[in-house]
Amino acid sequence: MKTKGKSLVTVLPIIIDKMSVISGTIAGLAMFLVALTTTYEVIMRRIFDNPTTWVFSMSLFVMVWFALLAAPLGIKEGKQITVDFLISRLSERTKAMLSVITYSISLIFLITLGFYGLDMCIDAYRKGITSIGLLLYPQWLLYLVFPVTTFVYCLQILRIIATEVSKLRRKQLTSKPGWQDNPRLVLTLFITLTAFGFYLVNVHHVAGIILLALCLMFGGVPVSFALGCSGIAGLFLIYQGFGSLSMVPVIVERTLYNFVLLAIPMFIMGGVILYKCGVGERIYNLASKWMSALPGGLAVGTIVACAIFSAMVGVSTAVAAAIGLTAIPILISRGYTKELAYGTVAGGALGVLIPPSAGLIVYGFLTNTSVGKLFAAAFIPGFIVVVLFASYTVFYCVVSGKYEKVTVTWKERILSVKGAILGLSAPFIVLGGIYSGVFTPTEAAGVLVVYSMVVGFVYKKINWKNFIAIMRESAMLGSVIMMVMVGAMVLAHVIGHLRVARIFAEWIATAGISPWMALTGIALLYVILGMFLDGLAITVLTVPVLYPLMPVLGVDVVVFGVALMMFIEMALLTPPVGLNLFMVKAITGDNLWPIVKGNVPFAALLMLGAIILLLFPQLALWLPKILGI
Repeated sequence: MKTKGKSLVTVLPIIIDKMSVISGTIAGLAMFLVALTTTYEVIMRRIFDNPTTWVFSMSLFVMVWFALLAAPLGIKEGKQITVDFLISRLSERTKAMLSVITYSISLIFLITLGFYGLDMCIDAYRKGITSIGLLLYPQWLLYLVFPVTTFVYCLQILRIIATEVSKLRRKQLTSKPGWQDNPRLVLTLFITLTAFGFYLVNVHHVAGIILLALCLMFGGVPVSFALGCSGIAGLFLIYQGFGSLSMVPVIVERTLYNFVLLAIPMFIMGGVILYKCGVGERIYNLASKWMSALPGGLAVGTIVACAIFSAMVGVSTAVAAAIGLTAIPILISRGYTKELAYGTVAGGALGVLIPPSAGLIVYGFLTNTSVGKLFAAAFIPGFIVVVLFASYTVFYCVVSGKYEKVTVTWKERILSVKGAILGLSAPFIVLGGIYSGVFTPTEAAGVLVVYSMVVGFVYKKINWKNFIAIMRESAMLGSVIMMVMVGAMVLAHVIGHLRVARIFAEWIATAGISPWMALTGIALLYVILGMFLDGLAITVLTVPVLYPLMPVLGVDVVVFGVALMMFIEMALLTPPVGLNLFMVKAITGDNLWPIVKGNVPFAALLMLGAIILLLFPQLALWLPKILGI
């Protein structure tokens, strides 16, 4: 019996991990199918004037299943978005104890979603409810996603908890001197503050929800669960107790069953395919050769390469990885300072700002603003930021003289264009199709996936093994973003009912605060939040509250969205949480200080770009007006 018991203990974690891997792979393949059918719909509608009746509904059905089915893989791989600048300082022993508590808290959200989702599924089955739309199917098939996926999700989290407990029992974890290795102090402080936040929700709703959310995030609870659990606390304490929690799966379904957000996982998938096919290297080779005539041309080329790749991917950290792996070693070997090399990669990665931007898609969803209009509005401001970055780089190289001049022939330049032409075509196809009205941003994402696969086959980089790996990785990255959206919208539901935005707007309107003073305060708020929170977390936390204030302050909502993306880009460059900084650190293995030092000027230039945009809003509004969007 002991042998069997030991065998089960050994095998069970492996089975759970395989379940997560299989579910993530299925989710990725399903989203790839959505990309294919979306492209098929574009062809049928535009070329044959025979639009389909099933693609739209089928795609949204898959979207709901995709986000929740791929999410356990994110937990398994440790890719969930967390605010770890405090917990990263703890000893392994204290960190393990804290993670047991934080993952146990995460289970509250999943159990709530699974339990009430199962209730929705059974109710829909008994009543024979069908979907609304051209494609009819039993609604319980959609709601079945909640009990099935949360079961796998809970198993994966319980496996992690069991692993941490096992390490603690065997005393395998290292210690640190001082408070970092004082679990009694750390755990007591975390539990006390969290309990106080929960109590405060019942006393002062808004302050309590904010405190509870911040305590959970800073304590290491994944952002998606921290926001979701805070929303659940608000529903439970402010409204009708357990009865109000039945809204959780309803909110989750409404969030994921959305054609706008469907673009995010497909843009990510297209970007991952292009990255794996070596397009980043080809783009860098092109940009560096064409910029070689400038002082510091290789560094300027890095910035341009990042900008071009940003127009394919839409996620800044992916851009930093794709270009940084190639550019940083070459820059340093050519005499450029480490600081400038790090800055041009981390700072130049403008995937959040330059369309097609996942950040702008999220902003469009939260504010009900046209994503196509936001993409067009970001084009000129993004170009201005790239020019600012390039000008600073040239100035730095001229003053310091720390770079190697490289002579490039016209033949080499032309060959670099030939090598990168397929990659260069991607942003033209995507953005050209959107601006010309051939397809929507979501359809453009599907077209990008199909085009990226074509590029992969042309470059002979796609085989069955790496195709499955790409599907799995893109599903994991896409679901991480969607889970943050899920948790955020549960919290936003509570905040919306408390009328926080309206109260805030009325206070500003009656307090006699000048618009520029209010905007300065908002800018400082984003600078401070950027030091501690991930860009997506900042967006979903602040936009529902702040964007209704923009008409009061005389700022166009579209202009605010583009300026916000500049602030988010700053957040990626500011310690202790700047993700682009850590991406460069992962690539180089260097200390964080020279990376931070090299990116300070780029963060300052992003702030300057935001100020220029707010002073001259037509920079963002001119192109959408010309395009008639």
